[in-house]
Amino acid sequence: MSIIVGFGSDTHSTAPLDLAADLAHTTGDEIVVVSVVQDCWGSLHAHAGVDDEWRLQVRAQATESLEQARRHLDGHRIVTRVQTARSVPQSLLDETRQTHARLLVTGSASHSALGRIAFGSTNDRLVHSADRPVAIAPRGYRRHLGGISRLVVAVDPSVEDEALAAPVADLAGWLGVPVEIVTFAVRSGSRSAFATFASLEVARAWREMVGDHQRRLADRVRELAPGTEVSTVQVSTGERWSLALEAYGWRAGDLLAIGSSRHGPVARVFIGSTATRIVSHSPVPVVLLPRPHKH
Repeated sequence: MSIIVGFGSDTHSTAPLDLAADLAHTTGDEIVVVSVVQDCWGSLHAHAGVDDEWRLQVRAQATESLEQARRHLDGHRIVTRVQTARSVPQSLLDETRQTHARLLVTGSASHSALGRIAFGSTNDRLVHSADRPVAIAPRGYRRHLGGISRLVVAVDPSVEDEALAAPVADLAGWLGVPVEIVTFAVRSGSRSAFATFASLEVARAWREMVGDHQRRLADRVRELAPGTEVSTVQVSTGERWSLALEAYGWRAGDLLAIGSSRHGPVARVFIGSTATRIVSHSPVPVVLLPRPHKH
């Protein structure tokens, strides 16, 4: 199996390369670094000499960027490819499908805060149309010498999600790391589950429900991935999403997994508003899991 990572000639961040290196260090898989040359004109001017010269120049820049990636990833099994396509996200998705890659690695948009994730045109398209897991490196991410050491799974507090068990078990089995299940929630604001609480008894009952959901998910993951260590953490809360994420006990080597929204297309990644908030405040890399087909 392989890990696909997009790295173009206009990419100034090595964060996705470092995340791919962490994943490859953990799994031993090959890294396929793909540089997509965006051809906006297609064949309309295919016979124009200026276009031919432009294409050669852009491909040369892409080749040089891949050589930089190869040097940066020295010590890992690397394959590099230059692709020409009208759409960068679509070309990366096609490469992932054709090679049956485990996942696709991308970086944060350049406008994100250091150490955080923001969506731009490329990664936003990827996380709403991929049929493989998509891992996103925070801006400025640097590889961890021990690779990935724990999979942290964020679950929706309001509903039990059996469909999440299969992709989590598959990912945990591939990585060979323990799993910890946690729910993030905010304590105030009109959109918070806590805003509807009429009493402490209701809040306590809600926490018990969340705990039951987590335990059932943990049992199912253990069933699907025998030998995987799975623990539950109940709820990590704060007055804001940033504080709820900060309150959790993150460790070096953590990878946060979030399942696709139940309202999105089956077998595709599609994240809702709550998941988007969690991703944008995560201090660690995030992997977004597609919703599997029902059998």
